[in-house]
Amino acid sequence: MQSLTSLLGAIPAPDENAMVRARLHIDGLLKPPGSLGRLEDLAVQLAGMPGLDGVPQVKKKALLVMCADHGVWDEGVAISPKAVTAIQAANMTLGKTGVCVLAAQAGAKVHVIDVGIDAELIPGVINMRVARGCGNIAVGPAMRRGQAEELLLEVMRYTRGLAQDGVTLFGVGELGMANTTPAAAIVSVLTGSDAQEVVGIGANLPLAKVANKWRWCVGQLPSIDPTRMMAWTCWRKWAVLIYWG
Repeated sequence: MQSLTSLLGAIPAPDENAMVRARLHIDGLLKPPGSLGRLEDLAVQLAGMPGLDGVPQVKKKALLVMCADHGVWDEGVAISPKAVTAIQAANMTLGKTGVCVLAAQAGAKVHVIDVGIDAELIPGVINMRVARGCGNIAVGPAMRRGQAEELLLEVMRYTRGLAQDGVTLFGVGELGMANTTPAAAIVSVLTGSDAQEVVGIGANLPLAKVANKWRWCVGQLPSIDPTRMMAWTCWRKWAVLIYWG
């Protein structure tokens, strides 16, 4: 079985020549150069991805939604009941959520994956659960190193299988109540931003409770140089079982 390090090391760099060809193609279209803004840059980036050549014709698309519950929910950092995670995961299997409607319009298949929902297993949801919910980052890491590594490897294997089945474009999403608290902690430590700049109201958290959310986020930021730590290690400690697909 391949290790996480070997899998990550096997990912090739973008094809610079293909990206140049894509840029020339886009600039040659009947429109002002750069008029589509960021969309043009994304198209060029996509063209350079391994396995795609120049201006790709993307046919099969997949959206992987990683679902799990965050232990920090217990600290009052979210307004929605924890049960909403399981309810929405079940709704996604029925195509009854906003992301399913958008994916259908784009011709993408939604893969709903349970990597740590704090509920019984849900029919129709792919089971990659490494725990029933994660640890509370207010008192400790979200998960153990071994759990994080195994989850990453399992998702990589699943994604590789989809690629072998012809999927050429992947999207990644997540579902989990209290998700924006660990997300803010990750953004803060990896970008060097002050926590107050990245902590917000999430899913309409009352302003009176935002200070509490900020406090738990700041309290868990590391006293180390983020340039010397692996991004996935940061994810393991704060994010729970869902922020890397």
